[in-house]
Amino acid sequence: MRLLLALAGAGCVPAPPPGLVIANGSDPQVLDPHRATGAPEARVLSALHAGLTRLDPRSLEPRPDLAESWERDPAGRVWTFVLRENLHWSDGRPLSGEDLVESWHRLRDPATAAPYRNWLEDLEELRLEGRELRVRFRHPRPRFAEMCAWHALAPLPPEMRRRGPADPLPPRLVGSGPFRLAERRIRDRIRVEPNPWYWDAGRVRLPAMDFLTVESGFTALNLFLTGDAHFLADFPALARPALEERERRRAREAAARGLPPPRPEYAPAPFLATAFLRLNCSRPPLDDPRLRLALALSLDREALARLAGGGRRPAFSLVPPWMPDYEPARCLPPDLETARALVQAVAEERGGLRPLELLTTGGELHRDTAEALQDHWRRSLGLEIRITVQEWKVLLAAQNALEYDLSRSSWIGDYLDPETFLEVFRSGSGNNRTGWADMVYDRLLDRARAAADAAERARLLQAAEQRLLDQAPVLTLWFETGTELVSSRVLGFERNLRGVVDWAGLALAPEAE
Repeated sequence: MRLLLALAGAGCVPAPPPGLVIANGSDPQVLDPHRATGAPEARVLSALHAGLTRLDPRSLEPRPDLAESWERDPAGRVWTFVLRENLHWSDGRPLSGEDLVESWHRLRDPATAAPYRNWLEDLEELRLEGRELRVRFRHPRPRFAEMCAWHALAPLPPEMRRRGPADPLPPRLVGSGPFRLAERRIRDRIRVEPNPWYWDAGRVRLPAMDFLTVESGFTALNLFLTGDAHFLADFPALARPALEERERRRAREAAARGLPPPRPEYAPAPFLATAFLRLNCSRPPLDDPRLRLALALSLDREALARLAGGGRRPAFSLVPPWMPDYEPARCLPPDLETARALVQAVAEERGGLRPLELLTTGGELHRDTAEALQDHWRRSLGLEIRITVQEWKVLLAAQNALEYDLSRSSWIGDYLDPETFLEVFRSGSGNNRTGWADMVYDRLLDRARAAADAAERARLLQAAEQRLLDQAPVLTLWFETGTELVSSRVLGFERNLRGVVDWAGLALAPEAE
């Protein structure tokens, strides 16, 4: 481990905070729950905002949060939630059902440019009577209680609801979750403290949490190993063997003292997330599906997964294989001969092919992957790839504006259903960001949404996924593995398929002397 510390360098070690420290990766792009999509934002927003439900981190089943109860019809089209009495915002103002209704209207408004607006696009009825909220959809939404735990469906205070996409954030950010914002320093940290107005404030045990901006995986690992961070979402693949040996050593030391095995701080596990490249289908030459298919056919996903390390598995589909009652589609096997012929045909028709720009972020894994793809496509297809490293928020802005050729990306499932991956690439989806619009794909999703039979629905979703893989607006790379490093001092943490953390249920044990 000394080698890893030396590689990490000294870094900028912050002053010890009063509570839990999370090495959160990139600086959050935006703290508007309707417009945020990245994992660094989601971790912060899940602490600041409460939904009608929350997910149990062990079972991933929805539990009551701002709603004390709910029920649904057999088809999952009609949902009725009963809100708690005497809810408040984090500044003490009353929070009402009207706040929730108006927040969902803002989410649906195209002017908001909300990536998750399609979650409510087929809403037929949204009616509030006293504390009872009735929601009716045109098509079944059997997982809606799970969806209501996501920050996109959390209520927003009036000053946030009046904000347009280009407007600055209100000077004081107010939420409804177990924590409230105490301090934000751009490119440094976000500090949150317990929200005394949260309906279940007595369950919050941490005095504060710091979400640190740490883009370097080595620096983040250094902070963890020195005890200056307690939670780390990911780390460089180079560290994996040493971390595995570290766990074995911890177990041996406990056994030598006659103690039970300690809770692992590193325990890789399946994770509901896929890493992929987005391709800008609106910009030549990637508007030609033959060139996109050539890139897909040339990929050696096994080699890319080995490069990524950490137990990651090659992604031959977009939907991870851990989805219940669903068999993912499968991309075509590698075929370099066909890929070269497709590139040659496109180049001859267009009088040559310009260099393609690949956007990535500054983490070691993403840079290494970009360089491996650059070298592979140059040698195997004769394509010139130019790599541009950008901050996370700059890269997202480029994706949203379709100002890129290829861009690194990933998607974490928002609930346990294949549509959480497939709906992303529906025409007009705010999360699409590829310029790809395919009516065949959209119709398959529509039919799946309307299907009453579960087997027929799964078949239609699989056909839609196959269409996506064949048209190649995205190039799947690997399935992520849950590789969190979590200090044994953190009490109440549960590893799960979706990486859900119940911040309100965590505590920090005193440091051992």
